[in-house]
Amino acid sequence: MSAVKTVLGDAEVLHAIKSGGMGDVLLARRRGAGDFEQLCAIKTIRGELAAAPLARTMFLDEARLLARLTHPAIAQILGFGDQDGTLYMMMEYVPGEHFRRFRDRRPPPAIVCAAMASACRGLHAAHELRDLGDGHLLGVVHRDVSPDNLMLGFDARVKVLDFGIALVKGRQAPVTELGVLKGKPPYMSPEQVKNEALDRRSDVFSACVVLHELLAGKPLFEGDSLYAIARAVEHQELVPPSRWAGALPADLDDVVMAGLTRDRERGWAARPRSPRCSSASPRRTRARASRRGSSASSRRSGKRIARGSRRSWRRRAR
Repeated sequence: MSAVKTVLGDAEVLHAIKSGGMGDVLLARRRGAGDFEQLCAIKTIRGELAAAPLARTMFLDEARLLARLTHPAIAQILGFGDQDGTLYMMMEYVPGEHFRRFRDRRPPPAIVCAAMASACRGLHAAHELRDLGDGHLLGVVHRDVSPDNLMLGFDARVKVLDFGIALVKGRQAPVTELGVLKGKPPYMSPEQVKNEALDRRSDVFSACVVLHELLAGKPLFEGDSLYAIARAVEHQELVPPSRWAGALPADLDDVVMAGLTRDRERGWAARPRSPRCSSASPRRTRARASRRGSSASSRRSGKRIARGSRRSWRRRAR
């Protein structure tokens, strides 16, 4: 992990949360007049990359986009700066765990659906972002929807993370590079694997891959190479999550399989343009009635899972 500064902007760095190829994510504390105090996460870009025009532009693109995205299910940006050559984004700190670990706990389907519905609302808000001048849609596509970029907070709230490679009208960095895949192959849409033009439906496919994985308890697309995974995304026979998870409501299988439609333009089964799960179900009326009866118990169960995760996190911290 690269050496980190002790102070960035008005925040005192406490420790590193994780390190990646682009830079580090740090836990920091902001202090102000009186007893003001706030924890935040700081995303940095490595010094050698900050000097590279492409990496710098991508970082600036992400900051500009996040400044426009204000939704409860999207991690908020608190500030942006350049300190002695270190580019950084100050972000809302979300104590919790990524959906990959959430999957390993094998939560009940009602909790899975509640968590994914919240994530989908965040994605939908991004997809609906409009230009401040002419009011036209900006064509936002996250392009990296995966369990690693979805967080379940210890307060049972869900956050969509990392818009670093998002497609958006007016971005300064190139949309793609020849021969370079943007995103994580096991969660890419077929059009993304084939490097075709993308719209919001690519994110819908990726979200349904994550939903399938959470319900089934195992990844949908696997392989021993990028080529094998790409072939699976394009050609693997798709089966409903109930094949692995056991009995599930029929409507739930329908929602997942509708979102996994490979031909996004094909007839009535065309992939839905909105990731809001209820709109994809051919029997949404009955599903809605079922949700009314189970929503309260789902919220209580979600909070129980969050409390258990929080206790585990505190034990590790000690």
